[in-house]
Amino acid sequence: MDRRDTLRTMISAVGLLTLGRHVHALARGAALRILSARQDTIVVAASERIIPATETPGAAAAQVNLFVDAMLAEWYTPEQRQRLLAGLAELDAQQFLDRTPTEQTAILDRFDAEATPEHWFGMLKYLTVWGYYTSEVAQTRELGLWPLPWRYDGNAPYPH
Repeated sequence: MDRRDTLRTMISAVGLLTLGRHVHALARGAALRILSARQDTIVVAASERIIPATETPGAAAAQVNLFVDAMLAEWYTPEQRQRLLAGLAELDAQQFLDRTPTEQTAILDRFDAEATPEHWFGMLKYLTVWGYYTSEVAQTRELGLWPLPWRYDGNAPYPH
């Protein structure tokens, strides 16, 4: 990789992180714009199976569902949005919410085996990971990136 490729990669990564943080800020406290209450509940359950809570918070604690809704409303095309919503309907038809966490994981594993970036599950997984790792919860509690190394914060608490 040459210097220009390295710089492009770095700028793209910072851009994705900045966009993710911006979308989180927009989503915080906002009403759902695309997802119905049922679809939102399915996204919460599915994202928690993708990034479950362990010794660190999971996707539900990071409110990835609000990130997904904001991205569907602001970023995704109508065709992409419809593809993801059709996938959520497919999960609902399989009574995803009535299943145990182990059964939910098995259902998602089957979709993951066939998922491409264009497949609805590939989209959901991508949004879950992006939404989680750009959230304040993941940045502070899992990645330990607070205060952020690329920003000066004169009032940041000093860890002892």
